Amino acid sequence: MFKVLAISALLLVLATEAANLGCKSQSNYSVDGKCPEGQVAVGGGFNCCDKADVYDIDSYACRGESVGPALGGMCFDGALAVADGECCEAAQAYAKNMK
Repeated sequence: MFKVLAISALLLVLATEAANLGCKSQSNYSVDGKCPEGQVAVGGGFNCCDKADVYDIDSYACRGESVGPALGGMCFDGALAVADGECCEAAQAYAKNMK
């Protein structure tokens, strides 16, 4: 019984620490959560993005005002999803560690 609880707790921690990935360019729909070679699943696994355009949403913030909520980690063209589930104009988004 203890082993089951320990394994469940470990899996919960690993799932919680998973990166919240977004795409800096336009994404495509995934097929059953799978993406073509050279692309990564983002937006909860529903979309695919070129590896070079993938970023960690939680490490980005917005200098200006939010332009609306990020739905499933995705925003309209010209906006990036940032921490706290918001969309920000791409020109106003910045990596938190590079203020």
